Amino acid sequence: MDPQRVPFDEQAEQSVLGVALSFSDAIDGMAGAPLKPEHFFRQAHRLIWAAISALSAQRVPVDVIAVNSHLVERGQAEAAGGIAYLTALAQSVPSSRNLQRYAQTVRDRALRRSLVEAAEAAQQIALQPGDGLEKLEEVISLFTALQRSSGVAREPVSIGDALLQRSAHWEALENGTALPGMPTHLPTLDSALGGGLKPGMVLTLAARPSVGKTSLALQILLNVAADGEPVLLFSQEMLAGDLADRAASNLGRVNLGRVITGKLADGDWGRLSEAAERGSRLPVYIDDRPALSLLELRATARHMKQAHGIKVVAVDYLQLCASAGGKESRHHQIEAISRGLKQLAKELSVCVLVLSQINRQAANRADGEPLLSDLKESGAIEEDADTVMLLHPKDDLPDGSQLIAAILAKNRQGRRGRIALAFQGGTQQWSESTVDLSHGGGT
Repeated sequence: MDPQRVPFDEQAEQSVLGVALSFSDAIDGMAGAPLKPEHFFRQAHRLIWAAISALSAQRVPVDVIAVNSHLVERGQAEAAGGIAYLTALAQSVPSSRNLQRYAQTVRDRALRRSLVEAAEAAQQIALQPGDGLEKLEEVISLFTALQRSSGVAREPVSIGDALLQRSAHWEALENGTALPGMPTHLPTLDSALGGGLKPGMVLTLAARPSVGKTSLALQILLNVAADGEPVLLFSQEMLAGDLADRAASNLGRVNLGRVITGKLADGDWGRLSEAAERGSRLPVYIDDRPALSLLELRATARHMKQAHGIKVVAVDYLQLCASAGGKESRHHQIEAISRGLKQLAKELSVCVLVLSQINRQAANRADGEPLLSDLKESGAIEEDADTVMLLHPKDDLPDGSQLIAAILAKNRQGRRGRIALAFQGGTQQWSESTVDLSHGGGT
């Protein structure tokens, strides 16, 4: 790059090198956010910093003589400016006091040069023949990789500092000014989750087809949104209109079949109108594009987090996500998507609700109950989830609802076990049942 056209601060680069050559112990203070040779613009500076880093890693005291010897051994002394340039650098900085500021300037200029390079690469991608949407994904991937690589490592936090920070949270919980989580309003589930859904959590909801996992996820999202927390649903199987029918049925207690067919009974219109008005005030957002890639999921979730402050992201369902290409097996593709969703939960500080299919093996067992090993296509789904809830249909209850066993097969922050849920399919409503499933009750 032409130094006249790109971000570059020669004085900052020279100052960092000068401090390192004169104050050997100073660079130990940069461990939390280390500089790399590629952060420097001048090739001579890259060579010098590589030598300094190598000597420091070997616990060899860094000074002009040691660095020059290192460069001479590798035939790089002349390209680095020789001992005269090293001496001049060492004599140019009177103290190490401003090292962090110099280093931050070097990192900042390096990032801005990378942005210029990425912008030029994006322009070349756009000019090449091919599908426009595919080109857009390539460009987004380019800048996403740059954002990920530019992150500065955080210095580890002591347990004492962590406890002090949490004490304010405990006090807020005691005073009632904070909640331990976002309630699903299914009390036993909330208790098992330590208060509800939490930022950074991945909750996997798995079942065989037509058991009701989409309906239960929608019920949870509506409940969270009713408390004022914005939620985002990636619906890759159902259209937004179909989900709106289900939401109206749930909120208005109107039979879903009558909503879909338009054969409404007396009083249904009034309840539907109230449901539509109530639903319009809920911060629920739906993306019903099919076969989304992890990149598209991440980009949309990041935008919605910035624009609307979403707190919960639901993906319906995992096996419908598209792969990023390549020749990997579907097992490895699902594994990559699952890991990516866990990273997304931590990166955006949101709860990710992942819906997943389970395989047919459970049907061959005497009790028909699913196990963690039944999660379809990848064991990574189990590994990456904080909580895995498997749905298993039981009996029909006297009120016409269906008894569903919600099996907490994995729960990092609480107890495992069974929760009895009642599913009223006609109005798409879920509630807890008093049936005792603690010993596998039901039929």
